[in-house]
Amino acid sequence: MLRSRFLLEIAFPALVICLTSVLLYSAVASDTGYRALAEARKEAEMKSAELEALVERRRALEKNADLLNSKSLDPDMLDERIRAILGYSKEGDVVIPRRELDRLLSE
Repeated sequence: MLRSRFLLEIAFPALVICLTSVLLYSAVASDTGYRALAEARKEAEMKSAELEALVERRRALEKNADLLNSKSLDPDMLDERIRAILGYSKEGDVVIPRRELDRLLSE
């Protein structure tokens, strides 16, 4: 009688309290708990922003590639790229040497 009373009044409630404590700790502070979920969401937001930046950069590169495509060649874009690569200029263009431009920008 004394043993069954001990089990029902002391041991069982103590066991339930211990199990509840362990489960609550696991839910809040463990590697798979709410903290980990919050960190995973934050990381997902950062990766999403990074993805958006990469998508925008890809769109800009695709637009440039389309402008240089032989089927839809834009003469202005072609002229700009030729001048940039070969260093040509036409009459009436204002040419600023690179050193002078760097000096002006650094001031």
